[in-house]
Order: sequence, then structure tokens, then C-alpha cells
Amino acid sequence: MAGNPLRHVGDEQEIIIGFQRPDGSWGSTPVWDVQVGDDIFVRSMTGAKGGWYRRLLDNPDGEVRHGEHVHPVHAEAVSDSKTVAAVTEAYETKYAGSPYLPPFFGKDSENATLRLAPR
Repeated sequence: MAGNPLRHVGDEQEIIIGFQRPDGSWGSTPVWDVQVGDDIFVRSMTGAKGGWYRRLLDNPDGEVRHGEHVHPVHAEAVSDSKTVAAVTEAYETKYAGSPYLPPFFGKDSENATLRLAPR
């Protein structure tokens, strides 16, 4: 989407993703993010088992924090193979050389890809 107010988030090495727990309380965790075009994506390195990922699937309205900035977001599951491949390539490029990168490339992780849209 042109003019996506989240575009600058793609420059961050790590963001904090906020989510609502089943009991209504809020939690957060640091995650890696990538930008493809104007869109921002996150991926659970543990696939569907990731707690933050499951909570955003249950209630897709969350938030992204970096520095002093807080952005309300809506998480959308991504299943389009072309988009998933582009996200994988973006992870390879942005985090090249990190010893923590390999888990982001398994099928479980690829299937746990979310697009973050502003809300």
C-alpha cells in the first residue's frame, strides 16, 4: 500500500510486537521484521507454536513499538507462495550472517508469516 505509515519500521533491526492475551491482558515480545515493497512482515521462528503468533491470529489487532513510537496494527496471515518467498528473501538479505537466521526458513516458519497493516 502506497504511503504505508509503517514503512520506516522496516529499517529497524528488531521491533516489539504487542498482542492481547486470552485473559484480556497485553503482552509483547521482540521480533525481527522485514519490508517487501511498502509492506511490513513478521514471521515466527518457531512457526505456529509461537505464543505471540498464535495470539495475533486469535486477535489480529496489536501494536508495533520501536523507540518512542507506537503503531496500532492489524496482522494478516500470508499464504500466497510468491509473497512468502519474497519475505524469505528479505529475511536472508536483512539478517545475513546471523546465527539465529536458519529457523526462519523452515516450512513451519514460512507458514507463520504475517503482514502488519496500519489500523
